[in-house]
Amino acid sequence: MRAAASTMKDLAAIYNSDEVLVVGVGNPQRGDDAAGLVLGRALADRLGLEYLHCEEVPENYLAEMRTTPASTIIFVDAADLGADAGEIRLLQPQQLTGANISTHNCSLGLLAGLLERECNKRVVILAIQPASLQWGQPLTEPVARAIASFVATLPARA
Repeated sequence: MRAAASTMKDLAAIYNSDEVLVVGVGNPQRGDDAAGLVLGRALADRLGLEYLHCEEVPENYLAEMRTTPASTIIFVDAADLGADAGEIRLLQPQQLTGANISTHNCSLGLLAGLLERECNKRVVILAIQPASLQWGQPLTEPVARAIASFVATLPARA
């Protein structure tokens, strides 16, 4: 598994203390860009959390994010972390840079800022390093393995 122990600990602290909405972001037709969707769904299913499947247009689901009873929103997305394929990190919105290589049109940082300011939501990003973003390809093996390992070792909700 390619996730720091601190990522796992910090994520568990969030889902054990808040009502959470998991938002999957990515393009299912573009290789590892689908990792945000796959990891997001697996995380929500494993922990019994609400899930919103946004593909590459999370801005189209702003109404659902604004009105959810969840106090915390976790965006899950593939992003260029400058790391090994499959590495998973928990980021704060202000840590996002123009280097995000996902295919969505609207910046997650911009959406996070809006949700934090206007709706009093806590927003974090669970990012996974892609290996390939080739059209028509499935998840690469290192990314698929990292997702499976990460989800299998998530601490249960308290």
